[in-house]
Amino acid sequence: MRVLVTGGAGFVGAQLVRRLLQAGHAVSMLDDFSTGRRSLPQGIRVIEGDVRDKATVRSAIHDQEAVFHLAAVVGVPHAIHRQWDSLTTNMLGTVEILQAIEGRDIPLLLCSSSAVYGKTPRVPVGEEDDVVLGNTHLPSWTYSYAKLVEELLARSAARERGIGVKIVRLFNVIGPGQTGRYGMVVPRFVARALVGHPLPVYGDGRQTRTFTDVHDAIAGILLVWERGAWGDVYNVGGQEEITILGLAERIISLTASRSTIQLLPYRSVFGDDFEETQRRVPAIDRVRALGYQPRISLDETISSIARWLASAEGRAVERTLADDAHELPAP
Repeated sequence: MRVLVTGGAGFVGAQLVRRLLQAGHAVSMLDDFSTGRRSLPQGIRVIEGDVRDKATVRSAIHDQEAVFHLAAVVGVPHAIHRQWDSLTTNMLGTVEILQAIEGRDIPLLLCSSSAVYGKTPRVPVGEEDDVVLGNTHLPSWTYSYAKLVEELLARSAARERGIGVKIVRLFNVIGPGQTGRYGMVVPRFVARALVGHPLPVYGDGRQTRTFTDVHDAIAGILLVWERGAWGDVYNVGGQEEITILGLAERIISLTASRSTIQLLPYRSVFGDDFEETQRRVPAIDRVRALGYQPRISLDETISSIARWLASAEGRAVERTLADDAHELPAP
């Protein structure tokens, strides 16, 4: 099958590209490389361009048989400081994709995010539960609103325009190859632990997340693609809920680090216009019915990230620390 992956140079996109190539598909990738890396596997057709550009998107899609749409502006710093790019890339890019495939029998898998659930009190949260988003004057909700609008666009295109659409909501995907740029917490913590730097935990550290190994996430995406119902939404996530303070302690233990933990107020990093989601835990019954089972534990993923960061590949620890310093003030 001829497959286009938008955002294929990003962390999740690059892993998906590799899996699709391994499965024998002819893979094209559209990316502007504003955040993704240029180290790409052999045999992929690369289109460098902006997913918001109509001519670029139509050229990329003209000979495709399927589209995996992952292109997005991600990360809390970007949501706060680059609201326009975050909103337009995520929303207008999806409009261009949907318009380009309309009437051409090209199905779409949209990668959305657990961020759409916002600050819902439901734990675990399922696909049919209400979303609860914060006030629009708080830029920290930018990404959540953008991903929710993407889903609405895709589902309305499915209902009204006959486009085949499936949607995956990913929960905090982590793994080797991810750096700390754009505020990604696990590689930032691991890189700091490996060199004995303090681990900055925001607020009181009692906010929780459920992390998903990237290999489990890719397995879930492909299961939804192969077996999921058209027009449906699927949570793809892990199983272990952990506080961010507990995460820092776990990483220090697994890396045998001398690092300490430093609690920082949100205001010192993100300013006054910030609101944090306190708990984010997925209900994954729907995707489990397709055969999905998260198989890689959080400890295994943390250890694999530590091995990758400590390896000679791209001087990963140094790069991650530099990315961290570039995006967020040092504690």
